[in-house]
Amino acid sequence: MLGKIILHLACVASLVLAASRTPEEALKNGIISGHVGAFFQQATQNDPTYGDLNALLAYESQRFLGYKVGASAWLVPKIYEGGKGDFDRAQDYFVISNLYVNFYNRYEKFGFSLGRYQIDEEWITNQNEALSVSYDKFDNISLSFVWALRNSYAKNYYLSGFRKMFYGGGAVLFRGEIQIPKLPMKLTPYLYIAPGFFVSPGVKFALHLPLKSGIYIDASLHLLSYTASNQYYGQTSSSGLIWLEGSMGWHMFEVGIGLASVGGGQGANRIDAFGQHSRFERTTGMFYGNAITPYGFASVNFSRDISLYGSIRETFIGSNTILNWELNTKFKIQKSLEFGLGFLGMFDKTESIRYFNDTRSYLMARGFIQYNF
Repeated sequence: MLGKIILHLACVASLVLAASRTPEEALKNGIISGHVGAFFQQATQNDPTYGDLNALLAYESQRFLGYKVGASAWLVPKIYEGGKGDFDRAQDYFVISNLYVNFYNRYEKFGFSLGRYQIDEEWITNQNEALSVSYDKFDNISLSFVWALRNSYAKNYYLSGFRKMFYGGGAVLFRGEIQIPKLPMKLTPYLYIAPGFFVSPGVKFALHLPLKSGIYIDASLHLLSYTASNQYYGQTSSSGLIWLEGSMGWHMFEVGIGLASVGGGQGANRIDAFGQHSRFERTTGMFYGNAITPYGFASVNFSRDISLYGSIRETFIGSNTILNWELNTKFKIQKSLEFGLGFLGMFDKTESIRYFNDTRSYLMARGFIQYNF
């Protein structure tokens, strides 16, 4: 017992010594990072073709009394464009992507973030203007709340300013995560609300099963209910989503398949306006009413420096279909120098909603080179 007390006091002492003693020290010892690079996109039809230079400068302070602050900004000068206005349709020249304060109490396991920062929830991803709160002191249970007002995509292949995905108060997400004791399974219930658009409770079951041979099996079942608002759709209707996915991995390889099926009416329309966790960058049509989407994906990580990923889906909406595929590769030429190539195809014969100002059917080829510091 005495040994445990001494060990606990030693851990507390090490945390106190590691923390900054003054706000000035926390700011002075902050970390500066970023990158400089170039990006090129070649597209068919009326979609944007352009090239740019891009630079990201980011700063994050050390913690003082549990608090830290951070900021980052992108500068994206244009090199060329295939047609007049191509660059302006795809990119923003300057975006402050992060500007936030974060607090975390590691003893009470309570924290919050406020401002512009990255969120990684089921239906709220990328950079957001938001408030989020987390609490995970319970054994095997964590709780989270997110209120997001505006969203931005800040990636090496696409940069958009902060835009409202929903009018008024944005969207709120209440989420719990439960690790089932003695089982390799997590249960994630949540309630996602966009006032004036929809109310959507859901639950996700996720299994990760490692085997002695080095093979692992991942599986998930996602169930979602969707009640559309009369304020936006002109009528109240209910629908839902059933989403199954399974994959198998072995060392550097992973391969998987999935099936998403959406109910009638409004389906789960605009559920992914703030982002989504799927195997696809662009989910055009996947959450539309009466949509059925079988898909497959595979990845190879030859080392920490070389990766290859591909996915393909066919979305059926009535008698019309959407065929979408992606192929991406990234590798590091040196420790801080990264190079990537990507290809995306979209062949859309439906009238589903799009978010990227693109045409119904197009092909894209992309490339970037980036030096990180």
